[in-house]
Amino acid sequence: MKQSFIKPKKILSVPRLFSGIFCLVLFLLLSNFCLAQSLDKIEVTAIDQFQKVAPGESLPIAMKLLNMGGSGRVDVEITYRIEDARKNVLTEELETVAVETTASFIKQVKIPPDLKPGRYFILADMKYPDQKVPAVSRIPFQIENKFFGFFQDQLIILAVVIFGGVTLILLVAYLINKRRRVVVSQFEYKNTHPQLKPYFELISDIILTMRLHLGDKAIVIANNIIGLKVADNGEVLALEKEPMEIVTLLTMQYEKNLGYKGVNLSQKALATRQNTATLLEDKIEYQKTAKLLNDVHKYFIKK
Repeated sequence: MKQSFIKPKKILSVPRLFSGIFCLVLFLLLSNFCLAQSLDKIEVTAIDQFQKVAPGESLPIAMKLLNMGGSGRVDVEITYRIEDARKNVLTEELETVAVETTASFIKQVKIPPDLKPGRYFILADMKYPDQKVPAVSRIPFQIENKFFGFFQDQLIILAVVIFGGVTLILLVAYLINKRRRVVVSQFEYKNTHPQLKPYFELISDIILTMRLHLGDKAIVIANNIIGLKVADNGEVLALEKEPMEIVTLLTMQYEKNLGYKGVNLSQKALATRQNTATLLEDKIEYQKTAKLLNDVHKYFIKK
């Protein structure tokens, strides 16, 4: 009679059990080691304050060293290096900083005067006791030449500001002078009676000056004055009544249509003619008209 056996379940052997525990312990140790590697006692942040500097100047960088472990004073060696884009070391400087808890300071890194314009890097390499991983900060900066104490882009901005300021001043001056400007007509009036010629010239001046401020409306206003005929270009064609009366009526009409004193512009046109007149008779006529305009301004124009 054959004896039957029940196949027992597999039981984890002792060697395999120890092997599993060993792997778990090894994993935890490696994890703790990697974690310890990522926890530095010194933390550094280097902040570039000025990205641009001229050869021979100093580039300030802000340094912050932090004692993460809190184990007291730590002496930190900091090596500053300047590298080019190909990582060639151009200068190197070493200093030691004592850190209790936190050390913040500004480091002035001297830039060699013979460096050519271009892109460079400052490396701050930290070394301290029980250091597990490197602590390095790499900061880019630009070297540019200065002209008259300014970088090229600063000169461009300065030039734009100056140009804009000058343009604005000239524009304001032009607008102010436009309101005050008096146009002296170039019409000769050769066939006009000598006694009337000064008035033809004066009225032309007034009409053309007002045209600067009113446009073609100044011509329309002039032609609405009874006894005055004016061409489209501002030339006086005829004076069919007392000239001083025409000057007065014309000035008062411009005074009504302008947002500022039309009388003042007429007085300036009259003063310009008085100053340029060569004949005594003309000066006398201008003086009479000036007195009349002053009386109109005094008695009829509301201030």
